[in-house]
Formats: sequence, structure tokens, C-alpha cells
Amino acid sequence: MSEYIKYDNHENEWEKILNDGSRNKIAATWLNQTNSMDRWRHDRMYKLMGPLIKYNKNFSWLTVGDGRYGTDANALLKLGAKNVMCTDISDKLLKIGSERGFINQYSAENAESMSFEDKDFDFVFCKEAYHHFPRPHIALHEMLRVAKYGVILIEPCDPKITPRLFNRFFPFVKKIRRKIRGRDYDDSEHSFETVGNYVFSISERELEKVQLGMHRRYLAFNSVNDYYEPGFEFLSLDTNDPSEQKKIKKVKLSIKRRDRLVKYGLTSPEILVSILFKSSPDPLILKTLKQTGWRIKELPQNPYI
Repeated sequence: MSEYIKYDNHENEWEKILNDGSRNKIAATWLNQTNSMDRWRHDRMYKLMGPLIKYNKNFSWLTVGDGRYGTDANALLKLGAKNVMCTDISDKLLKIGSERGFINQYSAENAESMSFEDKDFDFVFCKEAYHHFPRPHIALHEMLRVAKYGVILIEPCDPKITPRLFNRFFPFVKKIRRKIRGRDYDDSEHSFETVGNYVFSISERELEKVQLGMHRRYLAFNSVNDYYEPGFEFLSLDTNDPSEQKKIKKVKLSIKRRDRLVKYGLTSPEILVSILFKSSPDPLILKTLKQTGWRIKELPQNPYI
């Protein structure tokens, strides 16, 4: 008998998005993309894929956990990718995205067991979906199976693996505040999201071990700091409203401050961007990545293989 797996409630969320007025308004911004603060936030992450797409626009891409009408696939297409297959465990919104010309190809796929053949796609792209999976390591190996060159993850960074000064300090302050308020649950240790999932954050160290376990030696790392408040979907960067302009300045200043703390090793980045290569990458790809701020990590050769 196969083990029952409890997934989060994202499939129900897609239904609510179609039928709940306030959620539908937010979802409309995913399709009708404008120059909003929320779009700016996500584009900062998508643009990190530019070097790979520029190197070869004919690379085939697979997006995983891309249920918001296929916003990840659409972003890759906008960056110049010619061949992008979009997937999610539910195709409820993907059908609409396809009908409106937002995406080209889509398929309902469970990330732990996809219908594609080995090496069917050059790169697999998973943005802020991996941390929803109940068994993310199984999904990661499945993504590596169907990828020819590598898998890209854009996911929350786990500050507990390699904590910096501020990563140690702030949980201590929160612990004191929690005791004062009489709260028992320590949300600095583990995180859950309202759709029902535990947040499987990632770290460079863990991904290095994934690679070494499969005798693979190359990774590339980048990072992004972020800031979000409800309503960013409707906050235009072109606004002339002084109060809204103030909000925009606050967001960018907060991100700059965090960038500075990360630069000087005082805290961990909020979002880790990683490429797990399946073999030695083309030196030209590595050169292009380095020129655009990526760090290349070459792992040791197993002496016993």
C-alpha cells in the first residue's frame, strides 16, 4: 500500500481565487502585469536567469509549481526563452493562462513523479514552490532526472544552517518578547504558511550535499533580499501619490539595508538562488554567470570513485 501524502491546500486556493472577489482582484494582477511594486519584486529574481537565456535562447525550460497562471513560464518567455513547458500539481489556472496566450505549453504534474522522460528539458526552474512540497528532496531528484543540464531553485534561505550575527541576535530578542506576551510557539525555529505547508527553506550546505551524494561537483549561487506588504500588487511604480511614493522608497531602502548586512556577513540573505549542474558546465556559461554576480562552487572529487 502506498503511503498517503498530505499536500498543502494550494489546489483549493486556486478555486478560491476564481470565486472570491478580493482574491480574484489580486490574481488578475498576475495575468495583467503592470509596473507594480509586486511585479518589480519578482522581476528582480527572474532577471537572474538572463545569462542562461542569453547564452542559448533555444534551451528548453520546465517550470515546476507554477500554478499562478504560469507566471514563471511567462517571465522566462519575456526574457527571450523560446521553449518553456509550465507545470503545477493542478492545471486549474494554467488552462486559463494558456487560453489567454500567457503561456504556450502546460501540464498538470506532481513534482515527485513527473510524466516526462529523462533529460527531456535543458533546465528545470522552480521558484518559491519547493518549500511547499511535503517531500522536497524527492521532488528535487525528480527535477534533476528530467533536466539535461541543471535545476534552478529560488527559495527561502535557512538562516539556521550557517547563522550570522544578526541571525543569532534577533531570535533571542523574539524569544524574550514571546515570554513577555505569554506565547508558547517559537516561530523563529520553524515556519508554516496559511495554505497548510511547512516551509522547507534551503541552504548552500544542503544543496552541496545533494550534489556530492550523486557525484556531481558544480553549483552556482546568487541571492535576493525582499520586502512585501499586502497591496503591493496595486502599488504602481509610476504613481504620483506622495504617500505611495513614500511606500516605494521604504521598500527599496529596506532591501538596500538588508543587502548591506549580507555583504558584510552580518546576516543571511532572505532568498537563495541556486543552480545545481548535472555535469561540468560550459566555461562560457560560468564566465557569463560570474560577470553577472553569480558565485561558482566547484566541489571536491570523490577520491574513491
